[in-house]
Amino acid sequence: MKHVGTGLAPVYKKSSGVYNIWHFMRLLTCIRIIKTRFVALLASLALLLAGSLLALPDQSVAYAANQVSQTCVWYNVVSGNTLNYIARRYSTTAWTLARANHISNINRIFVGQRLCITNYTVGSTNPGPTVLGQSSRGQVASLIRLTAARYGLPANLLLAIASVESGFRQQAISPSGAIGTMQIMPQTAVVLNAQARTRYNPHRLADNITLGAIFLRSLSQEYHGNLTRVISAYNEGAGNVNRRGIFNWGYVNRVLALMHTF
Repeated sequence: MKHVGTGLAPVYKKSSGVYNIWHFMRLLTCIRIIKTRFVALLASLALLLAGSLLALPDQSVAYAANQVSQTCVWYNVVSGNTLNYIARRYSTTAWTLARANHISNINRIFVGQRLCITNYTVGSTNPGPTVLGQSSRGQVASLIRLTAARYGLPANLLLAIASVESGFRQQAISPSGAIGTMQIMPQTAVVLNAQARTRYNPHRLADNITLGAIFLRSLSQEYHGNLTRVISAYNEGAGNVNRRGIFNWGYVNRVLALMHTF
């Protein structure tokens, strides 16, 4: 039997309409809250992303840490660098670099900025680089030959590597941080100094060549005089050569070819 005109239907429809309006308003409130939180989250992410753009190519040098009391190896920031990247290169931390260079925001460094690397072992409290401009190519070559003789190495091997690595230029600093005539990596210098119990400074011409000779002698002993492996490991590191074999044949062949010219 149908219940027609009982009076219940109008009351039911009114209650349903009020409920729907209340539910709709509640839904709108929830949407506003979610939208507000989402906008806040996007704003936070934007700030983080902006802070991650560390080296700004259109900025001038903002600060150079000239008053650091510790011995420094100086690094010039180039486009694309981050403080974390530089810290990894020199086996330190971004926070250590920030403290040493009075950087308040580790997410903000500038192209051209000079950074003091303080965890580096050198032989003087004032490392002052000896630039090749003070020595002729012939003088550098003579120093290389003397060093090779002192360490029992073929002079033409050191000369060829110096030519390929830097063109005999002590002022050469590679994008990866390799220093001077023999392109010594800072961490390699630390390891070699620790092993030999020395304090050679790769920023000084004579010390740089000596470190290169020590490194080559060590590689020659490791590879039992295998010249191609020695040359390859000098460029790519012994660990890489041990894992992958010789894969930088372009470099190896250039050095071998130049050895015949010295």
